[in-house]
Amino acid sequence: MSRPRPSIALAALGVFAALGAASAARAVEVHDLEGLEDIFGRYAPGGDCQRQPRIAVDVSGLAFEVAGKTTKVTNPEYAASYGGNSYEGIVKWIFPFRLRDGYPILMTFNDAEKPGVLTVTPQDEGWTGGPPLTPLNAALVEGSPYARCK
Repeated sequence: MSRPRPSIALAALGVFAALGAASAARAVEVHDLEGLEDIFGRYAPGGDCQRQPRIAVDVSGLAFEVAGKTTKVTNPEYAASYGGNSYEGIVKWIFPFRLRDGYPILMTFNDAEKPGVLTVTPQDEGWTGGPPLTPLNAALVEGSPYARCK
């Protein structure tokens, strides 16, 4: 009778751990941003609200103003456990838009533990060899980093 090789057993444990971590980092759809008041406000590149893109955050959701057009999102996905189950910092992660199998961009509020700083990065689009970002999402990524308007 042969014994299982340790490398196979360790690989299996790694797969199970990764699956557990992936399920812990899932996002949940929210229908308002109640409880996230620390990220409310208007954001623009460098905190200059004369510039676009502009992003407004309030209890009703997110509004994106790009090239004079406003897109409102009232049911984003909040990734409350994105930082791990022991994370206790001020960073908040929100996926404003959904794809069939993912999220095109990730919004990171209070990025690097700095209040009022917002970064928008590609998530499941916009990577080399992958699907391109839509014009709206490309503009939001290009405008990053943002700061709360002065």
